[in-house]
Order: sequence, then structure tokens, then C-alpha cells
Amino acid sequence: MKSMKLNVITKIMLLMLIPTIVWSEEAIDFNTDFLDGEGTENIDFSKFSHANYVPPGDYSLDLEVNNTKIIAEQPVIFFNPNYDKKVSLACITPEIYPLLGLKEEWENKIQWLKDGQCLDIRSIPEMSFQGDLAKNTLKIKIPQAYMEYQDASWDPPTRWDDGILGAFLDYNATGRLVKEQKGNGKGTQTGITATGTMGANIGPWRFRADWQSQNGELNKRSQSWAWNQLYAYRAIRSLSARLTLGEQYLSSTLFDSFRYLGVSLETDESMFPPRLQGYAPEIAGVAKTNATVIVKQDGRIIYQTEVSPGPFRIQDVNSFGGGTMDVTIQEQDGSVTSYKVETSKLGTLTRPGQLIYQFVLGKPTKDEHNTQGPEFSLGSLSWGATNNTTIYGGLLASSEYQNVAIGFGRDFAPFGVLSGNINISRAQMGNIDNNRTLSGNSYNITYSKQFDEINSQITFAGYRFSERNYMSMPQFIDRRYNGDTIDSGKELYTIIFGTALPDYNTNLYLNYSHQTYWNRPSSNQYNMTVSNYFDIGKMKNVSLSLTAYRTKSRETTDDGVYVNLNIPLENNDSSISYSGSYSRGTHSNNVNYFSRIDNRQSYNISAGTWDKDKLTTSGMYTYEGDATQLNASGTYIQDEQSALSMQIKGGMTITPEGGALHRNNSVSGGSRILIDTNGIITVTT
Repeated sequence: MKSMKLNVITKIMLLMLIPTIVWSEEAIDFNTDFLDGEGTENIDFSKFSHANYVPPGDYSLDLEVNNTKIIAEQPVIFFNPNYDKKVSLACITPEIYPLLGLKEEWENKIQWLKDGQCLDIRSIPEMSFQGDLAKNTLKIKIPQAYMEYQDASWDPPTRWDDGILGAFLDYNATGRLVKEQKGNGKGTQTGITATGTMGANIGPWRFRADWQSQNGELNKRSQSWAWNQLYAYRAIRSLSARLTLGEQYLSSTLFDSFRYLGVSLETDESMFPPRLQGYAPEIAGVAKTNATVIVKQDGRIIYQTEVSPGPFRIQDVNSFGGGTMDVTIQEQDGSVTSYKVETSKLGTLTRPGQLIYQFVLGKPTKDEHNTQGPEFSLGSLSWGATNNTTIYGGLLASSEYQNVAIGFGRDFAPFGVLSGNINISRAQMGNIDNNRTLSGNSYNITYSKQFDEINSQITFAGYRFSERNYMSMPQFIDRRYNGDTIDSGKELYTIIFGTALPDYNTNLYLNYSHQTYWNRPSSNQYNMTVSNYFDIGKMKNVSLSLTAYRTKSRETTDDGVYVNLNIPLENNDSSISYSGSYSRGTHSNNVNYFSRIDNRQSYNISAGTWDKDKLTTSGMYTYEGDATQLNASGTYIQDEQSALSMQIKGGMTITPEGGALHRNNSVSGGSRILIDTNGIITVTT
């Protein structure tokens, strides 16, 4: 008898599994005469004639929406709805519903069953379920027109999570030691520069403190520790916006950056799909030796890295606001080169009908975090008027200073993207300037174009003209409240251009800027590189590059040429190269060897001549460990100096689930993932 009951149950289960792979709602009739055993007359087999029927009960299933898995092993209840006891439905609870990714408008249209516990799929036309027990999956089909924007590398806000409770410390520290061997400067000098972010995540709120520290003789004997920003923020998902409270730097495409204490609500483009996010600045230069590149904005360090001798291009700087970035190249031979890079963003187009906005209330602050100047308010909007035209503008206003901006951006396909804006400032100078009111205008035009037919691209081209009495908000504060003499910009030309000549295996790159002033000499900076790839017998992908550069500012003037010949060896895991650098007052020639030890370690060593007749050697070692990233380098110049430098970059994260030391490959203070490996310590990513 027992075996007979098992036989009946087995056959019933087979009947249950057959319909779960069918999408049609048409009924299917089964011949139950082959079922033998007692009790079959008490079983209602008509339910199993409906496609997709799953017996009522509790299940743990993966959820798929339009063939995309959205969550694994989700508890799901199947039930018979009161309007048709012969069908079974999956209970989509109010907690599961946001994961479906439906547009916000459906929240007011949908209906619920079982006293608001389960979604009534009849209220969403053409929505359907399929319970696939064989694959342990609930497959949900929803018309694409009802869904939020979908992207393979991005989830809509309804599927986002606030994350877990945790605290962290990210750091990026560089230490330098220089031993002079000639002149009155004999002796040893040291310097340490460190930046980072510490913070905590509590529910939807993120608390952040950005810090920096500099000390030592190489940093002008300064012993400073500074908190750059102290603030808390949270995402407002329904608005694709960020609400921020505290002390922070203004980030605006229309107005220059300055620090203030207050509150802001602004569109957060990081909530957009990656392909819809905007322009980032690029920095180019040439290092004569192993060097440290430091990028500052409004006095705070926003980026630092170690580079090898030769041309470099930095494309991952996270600009915290419009204005100008100060770039410093600290060479291991003790020389320092400084120049400025314009970071005004290209007038990116906004999607038709969409508004990108920013609203700020606050009061400017100075170095000691005390407020300075009048309270201000700021509002700006960018509106996608048509498919190819964007109109934008803004107002920054206080009792003593006002600045209004209006502009446009248009895609003149196939001729490129052009944008332009005008800023009008008005400043009451008080006793510092005989109570005068100074007014001025600033005009800005930018252009971008991809020339597919010649494999070329103008990434950024811009022109700005400012009248003598035009002032930005930070310039007004420095002049009115600190009595500083400000650099009054007049004209600025900027262009970044690249082209490829595939028939000749040649690439050309140009980065140029020219700034004139009303009250001091002009500054120039350009970097042009031509590179060619070719084969010599069995040696493949040999490269030859020539870089010409100029950096001219009030502090320094440097012109030079850099040439490099690189020959790959051993499956591109190593190479040998020649490099020559020729600039004002210094000439160097070096032979270099590079080798990759494994996926985490590499090194290079070089030897040659410096300043025509002095011998020099240098080397660099790079290690990317689980807990930190390390760059160590050294340089020796005969009868001149020897220098050592080390950069350590990493972070520490602590949560109730555990903690870890880790690398810091992303923006300092950014998101991180904590994975429970159930005690296994050999898991790597």
C-alpha cells in the first residue's frame, strides 16, 4: 500500500512539472486513467490542466524580470486568487514590487489582493508569471514600455540598497627623502604629503570627512593638518538627487568652486546609467625623473600619484567643482614645475524634457572653518528643450555679490557639439575699495567633435573672455574680506585634440591652453605627442614617440623635448627602451628595462647621463597587494643628489559583519563591497 501511494505521488509531481515550462494559458486535459492506487478520486486534477500551475505553498525562488535575474532565493508564496480557484499566482508583496523596475506612474494604478499583501497582476496589462520549479525560478514578463530605463551595467533606483552599517578610512600618502651633495644645500630633506577620507554609513546617510596633511622641509617646513570637508549626505532616489548638509565645496558647471557651510539639493549624475554621465577633465605633462604629481583645487589636494620619467596623461581626476586646477610636478632631482588646468565642463546635452537642477543655501567659510562673507543662495537648471538643444542658467546671490548665468548647448550633427554661456557679476566692495560697485561680464564658448572619417576627436575646445571688473565668488571673498590681490583673468584658450592614422600606425595628441590676465603676464601650457608603432624583424609592436612641451607661468618657464623608443620583450611582460630629455639647462639620456614579475608586481631600472656628463641611475617598484598599493622609487645623480620616494595607498573598512584592510582603487570615500566567504581566506577578486 505504501509503495502504491508513493507511485501516485510521483506521477502527480510529473504532471505538475510539465506545465511549468509552458507560457500559454490554454487548458490542457490529462488522461488520469493510468494512475492506479487508492485515494485518486479525492484529488482535483483539473487544477493541473492550467499552464504554469504551481501548488499553493511557500517556495524559495530566484526572481527574473524579462530574462534578467534581480534577486536570488527570495521567499515566494503561491496562492489561489479569490476570482479563480483553479489558477495559482505568485504573491508579489509590497517589499518585492519595487524590485520589478516599473515606472513610478504605476504606483497609482496597481491594485492589491489579500488585503494589500499581494499584487493583482490584472492591474498591469500583459504582465505574466511562470513558476519554473525545475530551475527554481519565478520568471516575470512585463512590457518594456512599463519599465524604467534599463542598462546591462546599471540597476534602476527601485532596486538600490542603502548598504550595511560601517565605518572606513581611506588614505593616499607619499613620503620623499632628498640628500643634496653640492653647494650650500648639502644635507638631507624630507617631506610627507597625505590625503584621504574617513567616514561612516548609517542607514541612508553617509558621513564624510576629507583630510590632508603636509610636513617636512620639502613642503616648505609646513606642519599642517586640514579637514577639507565635513558633511553628511543621502540619496533622494525618486529625484535622482543628493541632499547634503555641512561644510563642502560648491560643484557647479556655471560658477567657480568655493567652500561653504550649508545645505544643498542637486541632481546626482552618478545615479544615472554610466553612458549618460558627463565630461571629466584631463591633465597632461612631462616628468623628467621619477616624480610626484599633485593636483590641487582651491588649495586642497584632490589627486596625487607617482609617475615615471616621460610624458603622462591623467584621466581619472575627480573634479569637485568648476574653476581651475593647480598641477605641481615634484621631480626627484628637487625641481618643481607648476601650471594650471581649466576644468570648466563642456555644456553637455540634457535629454529632452529632463531637468538637471542644483539648489544651495549657505555661507562661505575660510581655512579655520569659520564663516566669512554674507549668506548666499544658488539655483541652477539645465533643461533639455529638444533632442539636440539644451538651455541652462543659474543665479548665485547674496546681499553683497550677485552672479547670473545663462547659456545653451546644441548638437549640430554632424558638425559637433557647441555650447556657450555668459556670466554677469556685480560686487559691492565696501571699504576695501572706496565702497565701489564693480560689474563685469564673462563669455565662454566650448566645442567638441568626433571626426570619424579621419579618426580624430576634439575632446574639448574652449574660449573664455572676462572683462576687467568681472569677479567670481571666491575672488570677491579674497579681495573684499582678505584684501588679497587676485589674478584677474582676461582670455583663456583651451584645446584637447587627438587623431589616429591607422595606415601609418601613428597617433597624434595635443593639449594646449593659453591664459592672459589684466594685471599680470600671461601663462602658457602645451603638450604635443606623436607616436608610431612598427615591427623590426621578429620584434613586434616597437614604438617610437616624440613629445614637445612648454610650461610658462609667473613662477616657472620650462620648454623641452622628450623622445622614447620602446622594444617589447618576452610576450610583452618586459621591455627595453631608450629615452632622451632635452630642456632648458638639463639634458638626459637613459636606457631603461621594465619587467612584470606577476599580475601584482612590476619594476623598472634605468641608467644614463644627466646634464650632459653626470651619471645617473633610477628605479621604480610597483606592488598591488590585497591590503595596499605601493610605489617605491629612487634616483641617483652623480655629484648632485640622491632621492627616495614611496607612495602607499589603501583603506580600512569595519562593519558589524567584520572588517578588512584593502586596496583603494576607486575614488576616496567611495562604495565598497564586503563579501562573506564563510571562513575561506584564499578567495581573491
